[in-house]
Formats: sequence, C-alpha cells, structure tokens
Amino acid sequence: MTLTHVQDLDTPALLVHRSRLEGNIAGMQRVADQAGVRLRPHIKTHKSKEIAKLQLAAGAKGLTCAKLSEAEAMSEVCDDLLVAYPIVGEAKFDRLEALSGRVRTRVSVESLEAAQALNSHLARSGRTQEALVKVESGLARTGVEAGELRGFLEQVLRLDRIRVVGLFTHEGIAYRCSGRTEIAGLLAGIAGRLAGMRETFHQVVGIEPEVSPGCSLTAKALTTSHGFTEIRPGTYVFADTFCVESEVFAEEECALAVLVRVIAVKGDGRVVVDGGSKTFAMDRHPRRGHGMVVGHPEIFFDRLSEEHGVLLTKTPERHRVGDLLEIIPAHVCPAVNLHDSLFLREGDEVLDEWRIDARGCVR
Repeated sequence: MTLTHVQDLDTPALLVHRSRLEGNIAGMQRVADQAGVRLRPHIKTHKSKEIAKLQLAAGAKGLTCAKLSEAEAMSEVCDDLLVAYPIVGEAKFDRLEALSGRVRTRVSVESLEAAQALNSHLARSGRTQEALVKVESGLARTGVEAGELRGFLEQVLRLDRIRVVGLFTHEGIAYRCSGRTEIAGLLAGIAGRLAGMRETFHQVVGIEPEVSPGCSLTAKALTTSHGFTEIRPGTYVFADTFCVESEVFAEEECALAVLVRVIAVKGDGRVVVDGGSKTFAMDRHPRRGHGMVVGHPEIFFDRLSEEHGVLLTKTPERHRVGDLLEIIPAHVCPAVNLHDSLFLREGDEVLDEWRIDARGCVR
C-alpha cells in the first residue's frame, strides 16, 4: 500500500502500534520461557496470519483457535493447532478430518455424546484424534467438573479412536477480579484444582497429562510452581480496557485503538463519533463504558447504536466536528472481528495494512 499518515485514513479504522505489538509478543514469550511452559497463543484476538507469524517466530509452539474455520485459516502458517471448542456435527467432523490431513490437530472433549459421535466418524475414516478434556473453571459455560473427571475419562477411554492427552481450561472469570492480587489468588486456586485433576488423569489414563490454562490476565501471574505445561493467552497481543482496568496491563501497552471521527457535538455534553456497535461490538466496562478515549480520561463512552458512538464529557466545547479520536475498545476481540483489516503504525506514520484473515469465522 502507499504509505500515509494516521490523519489521512478513512474512519473507522483499526490502528496497531507495531512496537507495542512486538513488545507484547516478546513479553508473553518471556513469561512462558521463565515459567518453563510452552506458549500456544489464542488467535481469536487478532485473527491475523501476519501476527500469528510474529508469535511463532518469537517462540510460540503452536496456535489455539476457537472455531474450525479459524483453524483452517491458520493452517496456512502453523502446523500445530488446538481447536479449543466443542466440535459437534458430521459437517464439522468432515472438515476436521480434512484439516488433520494437513496439520497436527488437537480438539476439545467435554461431552460424552459429542465424543462418541466423533469416535464413530473416526472409525469410518480409520483415523485417531488427540484430544484435551475441557475443565470448568468458573465461567459456567462448558467443561467437566472436578468431581466428574474420573467417570468421564473412564468412558472416553472406551472410545478406541480418541486419545486424551491432557486437560485445558479458560479462566476468563479473571476479568471479574479487582486487581493483580485477586487474579493471582484465582490462578493459585485453579492450579490447585488442576493439580488434583492431573493426578486423577494420571491414575485413569496412565500418562502425565498436558495441563493448559488460557487467559492473558492470569498468565502475567504465572510461575514455575503452578504445574502447567503450556499457556494459551490471546488478548495480550493488543490488550484492551478490561486489561488496563484489571491493573495487569498499562494503557501504554495497549497496541490497538480504533480511529474514529467526531460527527456531532451537543451542548448537553454529548460528543458523537462515527463508530457504533458495528465498529466496537457491545461489550462494556462498568467504569469506562465501551472503551477508553486515548488522551481524554475525562470522557465516558456511554452508549452505542449501530453507526453511532455517544461519548459524554463536561467539556464538549473542546471538540469539533471532524476531529479524530482514538479509542481502546472495552473488549478488543469482538471489535477486531468486525473489521476487514488493521493498519500498522509507528507514531503517526502508517507502515502497512494487514488483513484480518479469520474475521467472521463462526463455523
């Protein structure tokens, strides 16, 4: 692309600080290396082959994806993928078979019914499949409870085509914590539960399991004492408002902001920008609203409609129609999914435009 400046971009647009991005990637790799675990970052945050390549070049041992379509996109840059989401249905089993013919895959199992269906499909194709058992850790979505693990493993072991190799969890409940100390305590508690489940796994399956938590906030509190073998953080590449409010990341570490333009200024304190729910998604932080306005801590990002973002300020007269603002989203992952590309920057210079290759990959 022709190099330009941030001020020349059409809005809304995703801006990514190259140096901050690279610093976040290197920093999390150091965390993993110092704790003696593998780093398998989750690509759901950036969905970009270019960023995945940076993570792999820095030392990541593989990638984590949520949906098969994300894994299909990332198979072009990585040959070791974990699909950390239940795979259910013959259409998806067919796609998993095709993907597994190209790269190494591991999948999630947490339901006996889904495991039995996958096993039947594998028997027809003559393949075997490595899997990790999803463990519930507080979000109350999917996952096996600690007290259910022994019985679940015994049943899965009767399925001759599925080879369980470990345990994984997503401790996203950390985003409800109030700061570093509480997050560290949460991680210690999860590590303790996983230690007991690890012993159960060893007793039933007869091998030492992989033990894989996944959260950018808890990863920063990781030490060698937690007993994990790999970690799967995702948001750390960009960070966001929730990360900053958690006290784990500084605003200066946030690598992504949404460039928007002021389209209306009202005397009652409203400043309206050209990015709404189709730009930021609907996630909202209780203290900051839908995001942090860079350089304007006094502004509250109050509400969204599809095309409008409504900011509130006591000094609306400081803003003019046409002004540019940069906003760090409350939750960066769904915001990125709404855009086709991101613009790499250094200062005010635009260095490149990168496609968001796995955006919209819902299947």
